[in-house]
Amino acid sequence: MFRRQRREKILEIINATGHATVEELAKLFHVSVDSIRKDLRELADAGLCIRAYGGATRIKPAATETEAHAQSPELQVTDNRTGRLAVAERAWEEINEGDAIFLDISQTNLLLAHLIAEGDKRLIVTTNMLEIPRLIAANPKVTVLATGGFLNPQLTGFTGTASISLLEPLLFSKAFIGVHGVHIPSNAVMSFNMDDGMVKRKVIDNASERFLLADQDKFAIESGYRFASVDDFSAIITDTTNASILSELEKRGIPILG
Repeated sequence: MFRRQRREKILEIINATGHATVEELAKLFHVSVDSIRKDLRELADAGLCIRAYGGATRIKPAATETEAHAQSPELQVTDNRTGRLAVAERAWEEINEGDAIFLDISQTNLLLAHLIAEGDKRLIVTTNMLEIPRLIAANPKVTVLATGGFLNPQLTGFTGTASISLLEPLLFSKAFIGVHGVHIPSNAVMSFNMDDGMVKRKVIDNASERFLLADQDKFAIESGYRFASVDDFSAIITDTTNASILSELEKRGIPILG
């Protein structure tokens, strides 16, 4: 089997099961763990999965069979990544010299961290996502703080009560909050799970300005742990052009940035 075919199969497994470990994949494809790690790293760099300790997880809930036939996994994720990048670029415009900001666990915030790493703004950045400190630490204008706490390997970040306790004394001028989904009819903003959601809730309470980062795919998700309401945010940064969604958000009087 060629490397490209193996990576396609690996992606199918991750999307179907939600996760896969390096050891399992190495045994399945009869290759070294180093080869699998390289496969997962390149898939993650392409935005096709999320690297986690010992393996990888899927980047979004599995598509239905009808959706899978209608659109390939590569195209689905490419479109999603494009939306996330547009949201990250718009979020970057809201960050000013001297801001103390928080970036939570989300792929959009990881893209925003890339912009911060390459930027020239003097900032204090606090985060609970593992990849972000390493990414932006080389920028001498950015002071980086990591929350610490319980490490969730699936989310590749710190969550739970320990992280919340460590966040207690920290105040932020701006918080950028990624989400698992936004359900407009119930006004619900949802996280992947309760531990992640509790941290997001604490950050919202400690921030002067709170930006909800939601690419268009997030408005199609109707399940998850509700940690906030749409009107808990100062503004919503989104790439959606769906007139119905925009109309409903505008009725709530929340600024929409895009």
